[in-house]
Amino acid sequence: MTPTGEIIVPVETIPQEDVVVSEDSVTVPEEAITVPEEDFTAPEIVSPLIETNGTVAIIDEETNTTSTLDVGPDTGGIAVGPDGTRAYVTNINNNTVSVINTINNSVEATINVGNYPSGIAFAGENAYVTNVNSNTVTVINTINNNVIGTINVGEKPGAIAVAGEKALVTNINNNTVTVINTINNNVTATINVGERPAGIAVAGDKAFVTNANSNTVTVINTINNNIIGTINVGSYPTGIAVTGDKAFVCNANSNTVTVINTINNNIIGTINVGEYPAAISIIGNEAHVTNFNSNTVTIINTINNNVISTAPARNIPVSTTGHCVCVVPVPKPPCPTCPCPTCPTVPKCPAANFTSNLILVVKFTDLSKDATRWYWTFGDGTNSTEQNPIHVYSKPGSYRVNLTVSNSNCTITKSNVVNVCNNTSSIR
Repeated sequence: MTPTGEIIVPVETIPQEDVVVSEDSVTVPEEAITVPEEDFTAPEIVSPLIETNGTVAIIDEETNTTSTLDVGPDTGGIAVGPDGTRAYVTNINNNTVSVINTINNSVEATINVGNYPSGIAFAGENAYVTNVNSNTVTVINTINNNVIGTINVGEKPGAIAVAGEKALVTNINNNTVTVINTINNNVTATINVGERPAGIAVAGDKAFVTNANSNTVTVINTINNNIIGTINVGSYPTGIAVTGDKAFVCNANSNTVTVINTINNNIIGTINVGEYPAAISIIGNEAHVTNFNSNTVTIINTINNNVISTAPARNIPVSTTGHCVCVVPVPKPPCPTCPCPTCPTVPKCPAANFTSNLILVVKFTDLSKDATRWYWTFGDGTNSTEQNPIHVYSKPGSYRVNLTVSNSNCTITKSNVVNVCNNTSSIR
């Protein structure tokens, strides 16, 4: 209390964010941010349905009809069966394949396969499923949904495509493609390709393989299994899809799509899309590119290679042509290369920084008797119904504070002026 009878109420100060500390003032020991090598040398397998809430749109191009399926967050690859009425969905976390009726959206069967099933493709009446952690391919008879074979392939098989009587499987860790004879399910060849083969698509008698770490596309003659070309594309090519005489390649780290003429293997265009494009699906004359970090889908006109639109990633379109919308491998880049390269699911390195400023805080204590309700007005246009509120003023000054208390009998108001300054506040 002052000599004049004023009551002095201390003002609590809370540091806030206005004083910037330069980054070099904070030293972080190197060992605190070093990621062990094994955490990022092997790519992570990421579903093309990331950020879509597990929703796909099955599009029948012949009838121009669309049905929407909810396939869940564990989806790896998706392909529609030969008759167009059933979608086969690999469930990466429970090691199964779901058979979904595309007409009524019901699950007709659940098939146990290998560990971490990802890619899927059809050859006649059989479905071929790549099991990433088992290093195998499961063969399913789609007539009765029975497993009729398990084929050993390379290490970390991911994407798969069918060319005639052959199924070609990318082995991410071996840098190879395994060729399977779909008549007898025997392995007939192993082809060396680039580093980290990610996606694969077939155009006529050619297979195009994206090599993520090599920034190239390997072209394979599917008749004799010979390599007939290597095409330099953007940084970290992953997903790939073919339509007509064009191949569209997602370059995840370049945020572009490379367009390749599949007849002469020349690049005929580069299209800017969203951030970290990885998965791609082609429906009619449109290529739908999923941009993982942008959470968007870029739609490209495949005739003139122009971007038609960019939309939120609500679902992934899947054609009834039997082509797989497959998972893609995503690298875990090393930190502490701050900031970390753009990629989904990988936390960025921290950046130490803070600011502060003085906040004028006044704590009000109710001294009323027999009150059951409280209503405070703080003189700055704000109010509170708490009994003992703590209030923050934006600037020093004199404020008239009113406390109205009541019970079932009556209502009484008390008014005081509060002087708020940088060091103290007074009530008079």
